[in-house]
Amino acid sequence: MTAAAPRTALLLIDIQQGFNEPSYTGRSTPNFEANIAKLLAAFRAAENAHVIHVCHHSREDASPLHPSHPGVQFMDYAMPHPGEIVRSKDVNSAFIGTDLESIIKGLNLERLVVVGLTTGHCVSTSVRMASNLRVVDHPHGGVAADHNPSGEIVVVSDATAMYTRSYAGKEYDGHTLHTINLATLDDEFCVVRNTKEVLQLLGRAD
Repeated sequence: MTAAAPRTALLLIDIQQGFNEPSYTGRSTPNFEANIAKLLAAFRAAENAHVIHVCHHSREDASPLHPSHPGVQFMDYAMPHPGEIVRSKDVNSAFIGTDLESIIKGLNLERLVVVGLTTGHCVSTSVRMASNLRVVDHPHGGVAADHNPSGEIVVVSDATAMYTRSYAGKEYDGHTLHTINLATLDDEFCVVRNTKEVLQLLGRAD
């Protein structure tokens, strides 16, 4: 008998048109769009797989992600399909003010794969909360000696991205910030993999 495919979900965070605004510069991850498209196609075709979209509805009127602006819309390559779960949030965490925790726990997942924008803000915040809430039973960050969970939370390194930011008079490029944020997440809140590795987990070739 063939073993059932692991129960998995792709969580896409804030892949919205507002990030195309000129104020967002120096983005990391040149292949971001192509990798998102590959992952979406693979998850939509896979057995026991779900797709969950989260978008940001900013409270700030001037933000390109405010609901009154066209930038709040999803990017064309990440547009939800009918039947896929869609939730909106107005803070960094996808688990505050939404029912996402109960949705993911209700799916009884063995693997949650997270992609989106931006690595240092809503992706990082949501992953940390997903880990702490244990929406998937995972070993990241250590567990009790008598517990051996088999699930995992995955952040996809080349399907997340960060933009240039300034602090204390110094500018930090998107690639550096992206890498540092992945380093603070890996093994503590999740495992970091790339698109090719995730596709292989789904039994798909890149």
